Amino acid sequence: MRNPLPKIVGKGLLAGTLIFTLVGCASISQLATEAEKALDEGAGVNDVISADAPFRGSPSEKYADGAAGIVIPEPTYERWFSKADTAWAYKKTRQLLEARSLDTTTLLGGGPDAYAKALDPEARSFFLKGLDHKDDDKNTRYAVTSFPPGKVELVGSVVKVRGKLSAEPKFVEGERELHVTQESRFVYPVRPKGKPGPIIRVMVYSKTVYRFWRDKPRARLRVWEGDHLDGWNANAQCNTADGFIHPDFSLTDSGGSGPADDAYGDSSRKLKEGECGSVTGV
Repeated sequence: MRNPLPKIVGKGLLAGTLIFTLVGCASISQLATEAEKALDEGAGVNDVISADAPFRGSPSEKYADGAAGIVIPEPTYERWFSKADTAWAYKKTRQLLEARSLDTTTLLGGGPDAYAKALDPEARSFFLKGLDHKDDDKNTRYAVTSFPPGKVELVGSVVKVRGKLSAEPKFVEGERELHVTQESRFVYPVRPKGKPGPIIRVMVYSKTVYRFWRDKPRARLRVWEGDHLDGWNANAQCNTADGFIHPDFSLTDSGGSGPADDAYGDSSRKLKEGECGSVTGV
């Protein structure tokens, strides 16, 4: 199943506001089907997901480990922004992605301190105020990747990552901005806490824009997370409303509909708010 991620939209920079907007949901569990197919085709038990080889048989096996998978391009001069500005913006974007998607405490449902620390001060205040809010529309837990506390454990110490960054200057509402677009896939091997299995892989895909600007010439760059271009998670339950990603350990398709998209392909259709789509090959 494939669940659209909530989007984080940075608006009203002059007013200093950051608006978190819930966008949608979806997912798919195919582990049992894939394992049976592999065995039917003569594959050995070593081709099925295991604690020793949680990425075996998946394209993610060739991804880099952790933050090394977020590739930083050679910085270039971008109109009003120097090479040093672009280099800093790339580095900051990777720091935010790493804190949002790789910090172990955050992943296991704890306090996302690493992410809060990496935010712009105004964004940090807003994020912490809404963290785990009972009103789903105000809950900023959606801004990070977290599994429900006490319910899930990571299998091994490796998360597979493929991410790319690009930068371009923009003139927005009379302000000069540097926009860094990130597109990434994070693949997490997980199982129920305290149990040997089942082990499944959860993927989180996102494509977002980080907006960098200065309040005045030669001031330090500031950053908001801007446009949410696309995003979803796969192998997670649909229609949960607490800000956490709930892996689907049932090993059955539990709600996904429509034609199945390739989880590792680049042509997946966008999901609508609340839609639960289908995906293959996680």
